[in-house]
Amino acid sequence: MNCRKTGLAGASVLALTAAAGAVSAQDTDVAADTQVRGGIETIVVTARKREESIQETPISVTAFTEGMIERAGITDIADVAIRTPGLAYGNYGDEKLSPTSLRGVIGGSGSAGADGAVGFYLDEVFLGQGVGATIDLFDMERIEVLRGPQGTLFGRNTIGGLIHYTTARPTDEFEAYLEAEIGDYDHRRIGAGISGPLIGDRVSGRLAFVRNQRGGTSYNVVLDEEVNTEDSWSARGQLLFDIGDRTEWRLSADYREVDQDSLVFETLNYNDATTFATVLDLYGLPRNADPFDRNVYADDITYERSEAWGVASHFTTMIGDVELVNITAYRTHDYANRTDTDRSALEWAYDGDPEEVSRFSNELRLSWSSGDFDWVGGLYYYQQETNNLSFIELGGDLMTLLGAPSLAGIRAGSDAAMDTTSIAVFGAGTWNVSDRLDFTLGGRYTTEEKSIDYSQSDPVGLLGGDFAVSAEDDWAEFTPSANVRFRFTSDVMGYATVSRGFKSGGFNDALGDANGISFDPETLWNYEAGLKTTLFNGLMQANVTAFYMDWSDIQVAGDNPATPVYDPIIVNAGAAHSQGLELEILAQPTDNLTLGFNAALLEAEFDEGTLPNGAPLADIPRAPDYTANLNAEYRAPMTPGTDWFVGGEVLMRGESYLTVDNQEDGHVNAYALVNLNIGLESSDGRWRINLWGRNIFDETVKERLFDLSNQDVVGQKFIVLNDPATIGVSLNLRY
Repeated sequence: MNCRKTGLAGASVLALTAAAGAVSAQDTDVAADTQVRGGIETIVVTARKREESIQETPISVTAFTEGMIERAGITDIADVAIRTPGLAYGNYGDEKLSPTSLRGVIGGSGSAGADGAVGFYLDEVFLGQGVGATIDLFDMERIEVLRGPQGTLFGRNTIGGLIHYTTARPTDEFEAYLEAEIGDYDHRRIGAGISGPLIGDRVSGRLAFVRNQRGGTSYNVVLDEEVNTEDSWSARGQLLFDIGDRTEWRLSADYREVDQDSLVFETLNYNDATTFATVLDLYGLPRNADPFDRNVYADDITYERSEAWGVASHFTTMIGDVELVNITAYRTHDYANRTDTDRSALEWAYDGDPEEVSRFSNELRLSWSSGDFDWVGGLYYYQQETNNLSFIELGGDLMTLLGAPSLAGIRAGSDAAMDTTSIAVFGAGTWNVSDRLDFTLGGRYTTEEKSIDYSQSDPVGLLGGDFAVSAEDDWAEFTPSANVRFRFTSDVMGYATVSRGFKSGGFNDALGDANGISFDPETLWNYEAGLKTTLFNGLMQANVTAFYMDWSDIQVAGDNPATPVYDPIIVNAGAAHSQGLELEILAQPTDNLTLGFNAALLEAEFDEGTLPNGAPLADIPRAPDYTANLNAEYRAPMTPGTDWFVGGEVLMRGESYLTVDNQEDGHVNAYALVNLNIGLESSDGRWRINLWGRNIFDETVKERLFDLSNQDVVGQKFIVLNDPATIGVSLNLRY
């Protein structure tokens, strides 16, 4: 049988087909090499810092290969999340505050000074969260989503898991590619890349560029213009030095710039008892009558601008039988934004949340084998400096009402400079008892120190007055892991894992008062077992994973009741658990047809704890009770050298809540998004043209609930909506 290669999916999640999306895998770093067994591609991965087949790796991961990224049209983390069961991304429409949740484990804040629960990495370099982790996924070799604490080999507060982006490397032979895409809402995307040798077979390079633009998907009634636009461009370059047979050195640099209007809120409802609602009606100004019509109200355009860049050095050499890897990186970004707080025609209030961040990291890692044992160990150093500059600006109409029109435009705000230093030593060893049985033990010891210099300027007494405070603290934790793998047959492998995750404490660096500025670490234990099977001579794979997570001293963000305006504060609030079952099935019943189904059932609940205002905690937000993906692709020859294909996917999510207090207004009903595509492709992969439709039934979903209804100067509950139905065409050329 002429078996066409397709992508594989992994145990704890799902399989996504070559047409519709990604390859789901229970494993991690997908290497460039693959092995074919039967009809389904076996992807070689390096989850444990060594090359292993996906079906042989005892780790729960979803992986997207380069071809799957291209076919699914994946360009950002939102595209990854919607195709990855257990992974949820709150697409707020901005670069900074959109939260990420994995198996229900979610962070408490979007500020760079507070660590997320899910780690983001680019070529093994930690990116942080928010603006620093928001990158365009062009020219990627693969993307992996690792579930559960990754405290041994990755560390850096990854208590829920991590998302690892791996860029395409420089090639030994000349390559070039071009991608162009147009769609409705004035969507335009163009990317290009070139790679090949520069100095014989000793030095090669790669350079890639992408520009992404889109017109507004919402309409500002007050200003009579479209809003919620996208406009960014990115560039990435690499040099690879081949220093003999056993040594290589890779230098990389990347740059990204964003200048767009975003963060478009719809008003879900008004609090008629507030001053804002009274004044709005007194002036005869319109209210937002339909929160789902994508018509919004604001007297000024929201702007969002960022400039981010990074450089990295990857040095690899062999010293005898020991592989040494050293990764050094520096990354920085400068972010600014401003938005109309009250979303009305009134010149009332405005706010922003700028930040400046720099990060330096160095990892030294050794790996080797001795007899029946495989070892990996190393040292890690991380230094971060952040400066968070939150503000509230008062408009002319509000200051006139307060009898101080001359103070229009005055700002109340904070300046929070925070330093973080993290040092860790880590190691893991695998004992290969036999060809069928092995055990792995590992651990990481981390020390982390943080300090903050915080000052607040409050000229009109909105936030509790002027003050300044300095503080510092440090924490140390050991995060162990243990794993056993048993091969029942050559086609059936089972594994069990116990691992611990740790996220350090910190300081609140947003607007607020001095009370409770610090918070303590949180920890999580993960228990899981999985089974990976290959059936029907390689024509089908079926994998299943069950897990239980016990989470304590959780860092939860809520409104600080000590101040009169909204200012979120992080506190340690009780304990929670997360448990579930994940299933993946991928099959190729014929040479032309590929089918995929994956599903995850999840229960994520607080067992105890309260918010800063004393409200009890119940269901963990952004944890759908189920996720399921059904996808298919049919491909057949049309003429010699040309194939036609048609594919589709149904991306399903169960019920969930958007806020920690489980407000009914933040309840999201179960929904399904349907994507379709049809096109032509050359048999050698040199060109591809694809007509696509995303969310073709125009399903409207709430992505965020922001409750300011009890704030007298705002008096509203806001929501953010997902993208509407879109259609377009893309062209890919490769040389």
